[in-house]
Amino acid sequence: MKNSVIKTLLSLLLVFGANGCQSELEELYQDPDGFSKTQADKAGVSIIAGYFTSQLTRGFLLRGDYGSAYHQLRSGSRIMGTGVQLYYTTNAYGYAYALYDVENDWGSNSFNRTVFNNINSPWIKQVLWGQKEYNKIPEDQRTQSDELYMRLLHVLKAYGYQRAIDLYDEVPYFQTGSAGALDGEKAEYLGQEEIYPIIIEELKEIEAYLANLTLDDATQTSFQQQDVIFSGDITQWRKYINSLRLRWAMNVSEVMPTITSTVIAELSGKPMFDQSTDVAGLADIAIVEPYRLQVELGITRAFRERADEARAPKRFLQDVMHCIPEEKSVVVNGETLYYYDSDNAEEGLANGTVDPRVAYLFSKDILGRYIGAETDFDNGSDPNSYFSKAMRGYYINHPIMTDLAVTEITFGAAGNEHTIKLNDEATADLTKREAFLLDAFRTFCGQYLDIGWTIGTDKNMISEYNVRPQFNFDIRYPTLHAVETELSLAEAAVRGLGAVSGSARDHYKRAIELSCKYWYQMNTANAYSKQTTPSFPSNMDQSRIDRDRPDMEYNESAYAEYEAQRFDGLTDEEKVRSIFNQLQLHYNMFNFETPYTNARRLISYLGDNPGAPYEVFQWKERFLYNPSIQATDPENWARISQHDDYNLPIWFTGRQTKWKNVLE
Repeated sequence: MKNSVIKTLLSLLLVFGANGCQSELEELYQDPDGFSKTQADKAGVSIIAGYFTSQLTRGFLLRGDYGSAYHQLRSGSRIMGTGVQLYYTTNAYGYAYALYDVENDWGSNSFNRTVFNNINSPWIKQVLWGQKEYNKIPEDQRTQSDELYMRLLHVLKAYGYQRAIDLYDEVPYFQTGSAGALDGEKAEYLGQEEIYPIIIEELKEIEAYLANLTLDDATQTSFQQQDVIFSGDITQWRKYINSLRLRWAMNVSEVMPTITSTVIAELSGKPMFDQSTDVAGLADIAIVEPYRLQVELGITRAFRERADEARAPKRFLQDVMHCIPEEKSVVVNGETLYYYDSDNAEEGLANGTVDPRVAYLFSKDILGRYIGAETDFDNGSDPNSYFSKAMRGYYINHPIMTDLAVTEITFGAAGNEHTIKLNDEATADLTKREAFLLDAFRTFCGQYLDIGWTIGTDKNMISEYNVRPQFNFDIRYPTLHAVETELSLAEAAVRGLGAVSGSARDHYKRAIELSCKYWYQMNTANAYSKQTTPSFPSNMDQSRIDRDRPDMEYNESAYAEYEAQRFDGLTDEEKVRSIFNQLQLHYNMFNFETPYTNARRLISYLGDNPGAPYEVFQWKERFLYNPSIQATDPENWARISQHDDYNLPIWFTGRQTKWKNVLE
């Protein structure tokens, strides 16, 4: 390779694409630099088909991987508030209410650079090698298979570039039809403004090609084997491409509304993702050896190790899903104090006024309540704060508050009990007990002493994410789902961005129905246990695994209609915020990038950030480049380094000013 930039990156980053644990399929296709015509012939596939399957199995492209998911959870939650890390939202660990820089947090460099590194090596080299082989074939000798796989490789290439430019703006780009660095061509740094129109138009042409394509029997048989995402279903590829184009059209709506309306018009009558099973993604179990999946390489390892942010956001439970705690009060020493006793989940799930996903995505606390945590900071000074009211529910009606002889309190299920003992001062004086116990319970929960930093125990004092969807090794990593397509159409209709077929209300309602159906299926279809390979982690409680399976499938249509009626009464801005909330709730911890992109895009329209960033972390408008570029390509570094600033809004936001949280 003559291009020193790409050559250096490829040599540095090849480790991202090799892990030595893949099935035979991945072993065959994970080494494009060594992949040969001989290997392809031996496998009975065209060499371009081999590169196509290799591209589908790239880590973190259409499937998750441990490292990337770990850092997205850890750092991404602090940016978007998808999960709550109590040590940064309460005073339990002694952290001050001060502004922290997520860039200097351990692990953030990997979090920053992963997508940039991938677009320069693991996500592009299969396309370049496939293009090189394709370009060598005389035009009159190219088979139907060659043409099909090459076009689909360009779909995947475009998807990879979309992810990269949404995070960094300018990235090294190779035009369609180029074998790039393999032919001595130097990549050109282009940004969103240049790349989005290219890929939107390119996928239009590819979809038109597929719409008129009829595969011969041999090609169809081969395609079914090579296509590990859609099993050789041309219609699913068309739906995927059209749904990608809709995503991209919405992404540029703040700065190129004409493109948005044009694409929406072009998509009229075309197939798009519209079923709960329509998801672009690959399950780890499809290509990773089961015995290494949970403990070493799979996305579920990231979920297991990031129990920190498995605490359920109050914003999802209460503000989005309408699961409302029941508040009661008691007078203690002349002061009225409030506490949460239970919630409206049981009644609301039955009558369609509480979102069914409460039961599919989240787990009750040990008092049987769906009560989560806020991303606002609680320094403990307000005795009736949300967190304090949740903790007070554990002790306020216990004899320890009224009987001087009772000096300790035990709570939790049999075999999973916690005990808190009074100090000498509170032992001797009933008037000291409220303050002592409130602080003790806040500290106990806030320092994760209830769960021992482990997801899936039966000891959680506030609601957590449900372990069954998280530890479903068959789940297809949802890089794009029908719910997003419906929500994009709903937003376009609300804002008048194009002639959308159907009302905003209809698409919003449909999105909720699809999401409920999807997450119910992901939960109840989970066939794994603590005895299977791979298995649920051994330190999870069986009782928790069992109770995290919903008792029944609730009526998603009844709830969706209830929510649609609320939606009807909102202003346009409130409707768009609700649409965003549904998107973030649906993707939750499985897909950070899409809600992050939408949050930054919508700040201009809404006048505020629709996400729920932690108050104590600086908001970041973009990710930072790999600093190795300065040494390997000083010419381009001089160009892009001026943009290497997470305070600088990215082009598609239409903003020049950074959004700031309350501490910035």
